[in-house]
Amino acid sequence: MKDLESREDIIKLVKTFYDVLQKESEELNTLFNDVAKVDWGSHLPKMYDFWETLIFHKAVYKGNPMKVHLHLHSLQKLKKENFEVWLVLFKRTVDELFIGEKAELAKRRADSVATSIQLNTVYKKQ
Repeated sequence: MKDLESREDIIKLVKTFYDVLQKESEELNTLFNDVAKVDWGSHLPKMYDFWETLIFHKAVYKGNPMKVHLHLHSLQKLKKENFEVWLVLFKRTVDELFIGEKAELAKRRADSVATSIQLNTVYKKQ
């Protein structure tokens, strides 16, 4: 195995992760497909940009993930367990595909992203 080194590696990670998520988590699959009605053809390239920005510090992502998740939370309340499952699947995917400093950074960034979104949705006082 090798470390995350390129956009192609990010694409492999993101595609694999979402394939795993859709196969292994009925609840997250429902959130993405039935509640958010994700258009995977446009969502995946945004996620490639998002993770490339977080891992390689390239300013390629344009968007507001908090706004998107706040809207999703308004449609169906997100739960702590959603984030726990998301993190387990993401970290496991990283570990199955990559090893090294950038792979570890990806897992730390995933923790940060999940924590930030949870604080603004699940744990935010209304």
